Amino acid sequence: MAGILYGVGVGPGDPELMTMKAVRTIQDCEVIGIPARDRDSCKAYQIALQMAPEIAEKPVVAVPIPMTTDGERLAAAYEEGCLKIAEQLKACRSLAFLNLGDPTIYGTYMELHRRVLTNGYEAKIISGVPSFCAVAAAVGVPLGYGRENIHILPGFYRPKEAEEYDGTRILMKSAGKIGEVKQNLIELEDAGRMKAYAVTNCGMESERIYQDIRTLDEEAGYFTTIIVKEVE
Repeated sequence: MAGILYGVGVGPGDPELMTMKAVRTIQDCEVIGIPARDRDSCKAYQIALQMAPEIAEKPVVAVPIPMTTDGERLAAAYEEGCLKIAEQLKACRSLAFLNLGDPTIYGTYMELHRRVLTNGYEAKIISGVPSFCAVAAAVGVPLGYGRENIHILPGFYRPKEAEEYDGTRILMKSAGKIGEVKQNLIELEDAGRMKAYAVTNCGMESERIYQDIRTLDEEAGYFTTIIVKEVE
């Protein structure tokens, strides 16, 4: 019988936010999968290692996915990764593929999940705490209150796109446009329409919380999440 692929959400950064099910799954699997070239450069692996140190003794399957919108390059990387994973599953070894936050929210894992299922293997998803939930807790605001809508916008949104929605806007993975986004949000705050908060590297040792969007570092990295609330 073939092994099983598990897409494991390790949460946003704080190891204590990993679920018991995630830790148990990682401990039970014979092989660990990572979306990086090696263990040291993989944040998800370093998070999991703190809660399940025994994974240091387990083999790792590295599936580096390029940060690009080039469909051919992405497809090639996923196909190569899927072949590596299939080798482990055919050998009856279950594999826990680590994913920051929750795998179903812009997760690297989900394309591997689809391909593995298509190839006839079994794959399961282990939920994790989404980064924006931890960010909301860090800045002390609700994501949704009463009948308030919640909108999640990924990194390729237009800087002014937040104005097109009502309720709470969650801006994820916007590092390449932080400067434009910041300026637009400052203008909206000055007009008395919205209030914005941001957290970089939520739950990690390098975490920075910005209660005032004006103080947001325009060189903030990829793991920066912004929450925009309407002013009542």
